Amino acid sequence: SKHNSTHKHPKVTTTQFNRYLTSRKVEHVPGFDLTYESHQQQPLYNTLKNPKIGLVPSCLDLPIYSSAPTTNRPLPTQADKILDAPDIVDDYYLNLIDWGHNDVLAVALRNKVYLWNSATGSVSQIQEYGDEIVTSVRWMGGGECLAVGDSNHGIRVYDIERSMMIRNMQVHSDRVTSLAWNGVVLSSGSRDASIVQHDLRVKDYFVRFQAHEQEVCGLRWNHEGTQLASGGNDNKVCIWELRSSTPQQTMSSHAAAVKALAWCPWQSSLLASGGGSADRTIKLWNSNTGACVKSVPTSAQVSALEWNKHDKELLSAHGYPENNLSLWKYPDMTKVGDLSGHTARVLSLAQNPEGKVVVSASGDETLRFWSVFQGTGYNKLRESPTQGMTLFY
Repeated sequence: SKHNSTHKHPKVTTTQFNRYLTSRKVEHVPGFDLTYESHQQQPLYNTLKNPKIGLVPSCLDLPIYSSAPTTNRPLPTQADKILDAPDIVDDYYLNLIDWGHNDVLAVALRNKVYLWNSATGSVSQIQEYGDEIVTSVRWMGGGECLAVGDSNHGIRVYDIERSMMIRNMQVHSDRVTSLAWNGVVLSSGSRDASIVQHDLRVKDYFVRFQAHEQEVCGLRWNHEGTQLASGGNDNKVCIWELRSSTPQQTMSSHAAAVKALAWCPWQSSLLASGGGSADRTIKLWNSNTGACVKSVPTSAQVSALEWNKHDKELLSAHGYPENNLSLWKYPDMTKVGDLSGHTARVLSLAQNPEGKVVVSASGDETLRFWSVFQGTGYNKLRESPTQGMTLFY
């Protein structure tokens, strides 16, 4: 319930606090001042959910545990930071977070788009849509522009430095759930089953690619910009080149929707893909031949994949029943261990430009930051407990 300034703050009981620890969600006990050292005696206050309040410090150690690793590789036992993400849409097919080369995390929360600066912990809102739902976000390579897809079939491109919208495109006939950049070319995938290539140098110029039979929920260009991978609700993975509207390869080995796609950073023709609930496998492909070089069974829906830029490892995100992250050692794909803490399915992953920190977005309405890839890139954020715990309101 909401409290105004004239109301007396009720006492927080041990039962309330224990319920919060069990749920691990800020939202379950609105108004907790997380800066208090004695949690059972802290008061509720009416400003936590005030839109004008930007930063909420945190010194609360949440009981999040990692499964025992199967190798000597150390894994974090809990998330470094947790951000509250109220109203994040719990839809497997959407792509709602992206971490740009400018070190700014874009987050879509229903009809709003927020930018979180990891260096300062500051949050800004770039757009609030009306009845539409934001269905995808993707940073341009240099971090100057952000593309946003929505449920009203539209794509908008924002120049973040100048705080203005520079393109508003309506070329799809259904929601736009996947986006990928290749230089100045923006690729978009939709529930209308098409992929559209937009050249932003020319207004209203686009080329339509058609090979999927259902929603295109995954899109990724390889690091060289020579091949585009697409995944769809028709269980297919397609490999495209920009010069041709016919796919170079079509792989149909998955038994469920393919949203999770990740190109290997050190081998341009190695693609990882993950299947949905009826499939639950991670597959490694040679994109030049279409051959499946490895298929790894997992115990849950695969919703996202990220390669380690500093070592030969692959991180996967999972839905029901695990709701966790798993780290795999390439090339034998033995499991290193699991990262647990989310209480609902993990929807998306993104890693910081340095490639040492990964953020996971979940249907439990939290974003969790993990120093899972070896390195010290996150130390600057961990120096002060007042940075990083930000509410998007």
